[in-house]
Amino acid sequence: MLDQLLKQGRETSGLSTRALAHLSGIDQALISKFENGNRIPTQAQARLLASLLRIEVQLVLVAWYRVKLLHLIDFNPQAIEAITGILEEKGLNLAKSVEKEAQIASILSEIDLLKNRLQNL
Repeated sequence: MLDQLLKQGRETSGLSTRALAHLSGIDQALISKFENGNRIPTQAQARLLASLLRIEVQLVLVAWYRVKLLHLIDFNPQAIEAITGILEEKGLNLAKSVEKEAQIASILSEIDLLKNRLQNL
């Protein structure tokens, strides 16, 4: 995700990896590795590239955190439980969100059933 975002931003800007390397002070080979997903930029590098490529910093940082988390965490049930616990300690209860999504899905399903019944009358 981050790799594609950076590559697309560079291409949209009409820059070569060499030109972006010159502007950013980041080695050209390293930029290529970022774009190929072989390396993860530092947060400072990600911010700099976002700025130079005129990509929304928020978008780049979310993609950056996502890549970092995927590399750092083994998403097994215990890890997910630990993450959920941390989020709840911070006041973010995911269970409520999941329950709401399930309720919404159930309501939408009921609406579809009612539509079908009305069409068959």
